[in-house]
Amino acid sequence: MSSLTTPGVSLLAASAVVLLAVAYRDAIQDYSKLLYQAAVPAKGRQELSATKEASDPGGKTVSQSSVSVMYRITQDMTDEYGRLFAGEMLKIIDIVAGVASRRHSEMSCVTISLDRFILVQEIRAGDTIHVYGSVNRAWGSSLETGIKVTREDPLTGKAQYCCHAYLTFVALAPSPKPNGGPSPSIKVGGEKSGPRPPRPKLKRIIPVTLIEKKRYLLAGRRRELRLNGPHPYEGYEIVREEVLKLEVAVGNETAADSTEGSGDQQREIFSLEKELLADALSTNDPSVIKFEGQDGQTLVSIRSDVHGGLEAPVVPLNELHEVLSGRKRGRRGTWIDGASSVTGSPPSPSQDIRRSSSIWLNRRNQLESPTITLSTLQESTISNFEEVGPPKHSVALQSTFACTMHIVMPQHANSNGVLFGGQLMEWMENVALISAHRVKRHVAWTTAGMDGLEFKEAASIGDVLTFRAVVTRAWRSSIEVYVCAHADIKGSPTPKSTPRFTNECFMTLVALLPSTSAPIALNTHIETVEGSALAKVAEGADARKAERLDTKNMLVRVYAGQ
Repeated sequence: MSSLTTPGVSLLAASAVVLLAVAYRDAIQDYSKLLYQAAVPAKGRQELSATKEASDPGGKTVSQSSVSVMYRITQDMTDEYGRLFAGEMLKIIDIVAGVASRRHSEMSCVTISLDRFILVQEIRAGDTIHVYGSVNRAWGSSLETGIKVTREDPLTGKAQYCCHAYLTFVALAPSPKPNGGPSPSIKVGGEKSGPRPPRPKLKRIIPVTLIEKKRYLLAGRRRELRLNGPHPYEGYEIVREEVLKLEVAVGNETAADSTEGSGDQQREIFSLEKELLADALSTNDPSVIKFEGQDGQTLVSIRSDVHGGLEAPVVPLNELHEVLSGRKRGRRGTWIDGASSVTGSPPSPSQDIRRSSSIWLNRRNQLESPTITLSTLQESTISNFEEVGPPKHSVALQSTFACTMHIVMPQHANSNGVLFGGQLMEWMENVALISAHRVKRHVAWTTAGMDGLEFKEAASIGDVLTFRAVVTRAWRSSIEVYVCAHADIKGSPTPKSTPRFTNECFMTLVALLPSTSAPIALNTHIETVEGSALAKVAEGADARKAERLDTKNMLVRVYAGQ
């Protein structure tokens, strides 16, 4: 009997202890509540409660803001080979992502970065594409939106996975201007930074399905890498300075080439000066002067002040008479049938005639030959690629430099009055394509990806944007292109030499056969200056490529089978 009563007593004792603990907890809570009511008046308690509710904006499911649209690809959106420009695709992606972000935030949003754009399959004119956009996650005033693009097979109607992109947007406070314009939250160059309005707080994302939960977790991982990981463009100020210097160097080379000029160009200029001097002589122009040369020959020139301070031409009088008599017979082009002048010393007429005739005959024979037409040249090039491959060659990084310029017009701006992000991406692709053609011509270059595009500063209507690009690395059939964008500083006396930096990114382009879309073996090495900042950038190209391929393989595994 005693063996049974001992456990019973223990159980009762334990129950009593639990009841006492619960009672003590309730008493403490009631006492704390009484103290709170005594210390804070009823009105203050209502305000604190309202503040707490306002600090939690609530949540939204992904489906409440998702976007699903279709587009038909037309000829004006493709290159000369019928392939969709990546810039056009990026414009569509930015539109769809912006609409999804706006639906979730219920306010205006702007793109602040493009984390990754990967093109898995080419899209051609006549194709119908399906674009799906959804918000993956929201933090404070920013959010990440993912875009998936599929191509509809024109024969079977089956969807084929084409590309993916991740964009980060930030919600904007409403503009205080009655007529709209850029929000005070947008950093626009040339304007004094004033007090920033409070950042809006977005509703959190409530993932429901398994794929939404995966996207939610991966979005957090990407944000963590963006904020706390190594910055992809840390120390790139020196790189941008080197790219700007490349423009100056290329400009100097072009100026030197134009100064030297070809022999034909120099002769044409001399011919024009001789004809103008003959006109002045025939009309008894008072600016014409005559004097006797060392050999007793009469020379004709013009006053230096009338000639603009440049070296005035000096021509024998008999040559000018030949020019005037030749006009009466309906002849022009004095440099091929006149004598040499005292200054300028162009080649002798006999040499000119032989040279020009031989050049013209050679050109005519070449044009009549079917082996140098563009189509046959491409066929020959393609045949070489397919059979023996291109010869090994090196290309200097500075020779791949390309530069374009655009003015931001009203049609390029979004509803916030700043440059539309998709338009900027298209301009960046354009300069990258020019740079790629400097590596290899007569091939079809297509964009396969864009990485790390960050919007440092917004560009508004009227801004002048200059885009510069160089090829940093070449692999078997693809290259990496670094692109940076600068805007002129409004009111600066030297806007070209003191631009403000706005954007930069890396783009991956692939060389394809125009006829079959098969990758072409480039077999090219990009030479860099040892110890330069661009050389260090080129050294990291392999690591960036490996990261891109890892992301591409992961996306294909997740979405290709859907």
